[in-house]
Amino acid sequence: MMRRFDTDWRNRERKTDMNPIIFRQGICDPHVHVFDGRVYLYATHDSPGYEEGFHMEDWQIWSSEDLIEWKQEAVLRPGDFYCGALDQCWAVDAAYKNGKYYWYFSTGDWGVGVGTADAPTGPFVDALGGPLVDYRTEPRDFPKWDPCVFQDDDGSAYLIVGECRVPAPCDCYFIARLNEDMISLAEPLRRIEYKGNPCKEDKPSIHKYGERYYLTHSSYYAMSDCVYGPYEYMGNTGCNIDHGSYFTYHNQTYFASGGMDNPNRYLRASYLAPCHYRADGSIVIDQKIMEYGCGQYDAAWERIEAEWYFSASRECKTELPDGGFAVELKKGEMLCFPNIANVEYHTQMQFCGSSLIQGKAAVIEIRQDNEEGELLGTCEVGSVDSFEKTDKKTDKKTDKKTDIFCCELCCGQGTRNLCFCAKAPVLLDWFSFDNGKKKSTAEPVYSFVGRGAARVFDPDASCHRVLGNMELKGASFHGLLDGGAGGHGELVIPYYCSEDEVELELYVNDTYQRSLVFPVNGRASLGRASSELRVPVEVKPGVNKICVQSGRYQYGKLAIDHLTLYTEKSCCQVYSAANGALTPMGNGCWDGLPQRESDYFAFSGRVVKYLENPGDAVTIAKVNGGAGGQYVLEVRYSRGEAGSSAYELEVNGEIQTLLPFKSTGDFSMRNAHTIAVPVNLPAGTENYICLRKSGNADKGIFVDSFAINPNTFSFGENDNEREE
Repeated sequence: MMRRFDTDWRNRERKTDMNPIIFRQGICDPHVHVFDGRVYLYATHDSPGYEEGFHMEDWQIWSSEDLIEWKQEAVLRPGDFYCGALDQCWAVDAAYKNGKYYWYFSTGDWGVGVGTADAPTGPFVDALGGPLVDYRTEPRDFPKWDPCVFQDDDGSAYLIVGECRVPAPCDCYFIARLNEDMISLAEPLRRIEYKGNPCKEDKPSIHKYGERYYLTHSSYYAMSDCVYGPYEYMGNTGCNIDHGSYFTYHNQTYFASGGMDNPNRYLRASYLAPCHYRADGSIVIDQKIMEYGCGQYDAAWERIEAEWYFSASRECKTELPDGGFAVELKKGEMLCFPNIANVEYHTQMQFCGSSLIQGKAAVIEIRQDNEEGELLGTCEVGSVDSFEKTDKKTDKKTDKKTDIFCCELCCGQGTRNLCFCAKAPVLLDWFSFDNGKKKSTAEPVYSFVGRGAARVFDPDASCHRVLGNMELKGASFHGLLDGGAGGHGELVIPYYCSEDEVELELYVNDTYQRSLVFPVNGRASLGRASSELRVPVEVKPGVNKICVQSGRYQYGKLAIDHLTLYTEKSCCQVYSAANGALTPMGNGCWDGLPQRESDYFAFSGRVVKYLENPGDAVTIAKVNGGAGGQYVLEVRYSRGEAGSSAYELEVNGEIQTLLPFKSTGDFSMRNAHTIAVPVNLPAGTENYICLRKSGNADKGIFVDSFAINPNTFSFGENDNEREE
C-alpha cells in the first residue's frame, strides 16, 4: 500500500527551511543554551491575532540537535508561579549550576522571578514565591525586566536586567553577581557604564569571547575588559531588529535574535546566524546565511563560505587580509556541512584555498556524513605562496594567497551531508559545485503554493519539504527563478508519484508552455535517487515566474521537491535585496528603520521593507561586472501608497540617477512592478549597488531584487517601468 502524504506535519517535531526558525508561531526573544550536547531555546510567545499590542500568555522551551528541526519541549504558564495569570510574559533566560537548572522570567515590566528544575525542560518550580528583583529593588521605581544570566569562566554568575529609556541617573542597564544558590543577589544592583550607546532600549545580554566581554542589545554591541564595564560601543551586526543573545555549538558561534514576522509586528519570530570575530573584537555576520538559516546549504549557491560550517574539530576561523574569513585546518581535523540541497550526480566541486605547507599539496577527503563516512572524493589543494600579481586588465597589484582547485564528487543527487577531512594543514576560503551551467532553484517553502497543494515533511527533500497533493485540480506551485542572460534553458523537476500518471500545466511568465506528464514510478517517498523530469524552456533575463499547476481532477498522487532552472553561465544574475546590507541598522519598524520579512511572492522568499526616511538604503555587494561594460539594472519592487517615491541609485559610491518608483497598488510582491535603468559596471566581482531614499519621507517601497541584465534588455514602449 502506498504511504499517504503526512500533511499533519505541524504535529511532528517542527522543521523549518530558512530564518525565522519556527515560522508564524510567535516564538521570540530567544535565549539559547547548550546542555548535554543539545540546543535549548528559551523564548517568549506572542499570541496570534493581536494587532494593537502584545498579548503574551505563556513562555516556551524548544530544543534541537541540527538547528533545523525544533521540538516543543514545554509550555510554562504564569499561573504556576508567584505572579499568577497575566498576559505580559516577557523575556526569559536559563542557566545550569550545581546539578540544577535555573529559569529566569519577566512578569511584564514589574520584576524578574526564578524557577528551578532537574532537567533543562523542567518542570520548573517557583524557587522564591516572589520576585528575585522588581521595581522595589534598589534603585527603586526603575524597571528591571528581560533578564540575562551570564556565567564567567570561573563559575561566577551575574544577573543583567533593565533598559535605557528612563530618566537619568538610571538610563542604563544593571548588573549584580548572584550567590552560589543562583536565586539570590550577592551584591546590590549596580549601573553598567555604557559609552556611546546609539540606541537606548531594553533586553541587554552579556557574553564572553576570548578575554573580551560583550554587552549586546538588538543588533548593537559594546565591549569591555571587565564584566562590570565600562563598555564602549563597537558596532552593529545589522542582522536583527529585536533582542538577541549568543551561544556556541559544535565550535561555531551563533547569534540568536528576535525579529518581525508577518502578518504584523505583534507576531514576532526567532532567527539564527553564525557570527565571526575580528582581531579587534568586532563581530561580523554574513547577510546571506542570516537570511537562509543555519545547518543547511544549497549547491546552487555561487559559493558556500568555509566559515559557515555546522561543526568543526575546533574553532578554526581566521581573518583574511581583505576583511573576509576562512578556516585553517590542521592535519586530521574536519569541517561538516550537513543538508546541502540540490547536489547533482557526480558533480564537480571547487575548493578555494591553499596548502599551509610551502611547495606541497594538502589532500582533502570529502566523506558522507562524518569523518568515518563513505569516501566520496578527494581534492589536492596546492601551495599558493603570498606574492604580488599584476592584473592585466586593471593594472592593479594584488596579494594572492588562495587559488581554486577542482575535484569530482562521486555521489547520488539530492541532499547530502558532507564532511571535509584534512590530511595535511590547509586554508579553506570557500567551496562550490559547478557543472558548467548556471543553476537557480525555487523551493516550496519559499514560494507561493495554491489550491490544496501542501508543504509536506520528507526527510530526503532538499529543504525537508516536498509539495504534495499536486494532482488535485487547481493545485499550483509558483516559483521565481533567475534566468541569467535569458534565452534557452532547461527546467528540472524532481518528483515521485504512485499508481497513475499525473499531468501538470507549465507556465513561464504567465504564458502557457506545455503539458508535463509524470509517469508512474511507484515511489512512496522521495528517497536518495528520485526520478526527475527535464523540459526545455525559453526564459527572459532576470526574474522569471514559473508555474506548474493541475488543471483537472486526477487519480494519481504527485509530490514535487523543487524547481531548478539551468541556463548558460553569465555574469548576468539576480541579487536578492534581503541578502544586502540595510542602512541604518537597528530595531526595524519599532524605530522606523528598514527591515526584512517573509513574502512568498519575493524572489528569495524575503523582502526588504520600510525604506521610508531620507538616507534609508539597501546595498548589494560583490556584484559581478563580468568583463565590464554597460548592463541594464532591473529593480523589482512594490509600493502601496499613492504617488511616487524617489530614490538615488549609486554604483560603486557614485550617484547614477534619481529613480521615481510609482504606486503598484499595495505592498505585496504579488503585484510587483519592475523599473529598469542602464548602468556601467567595471570588470570583476567587487562592484556594489546602493538604492538610497531621497526627497521627503513617505511609506517608501518594498524591494525584492536587483537583476543585472544584458544591455540588449528591452525597456518597454513608454518608459522604464512595467507591471509584471
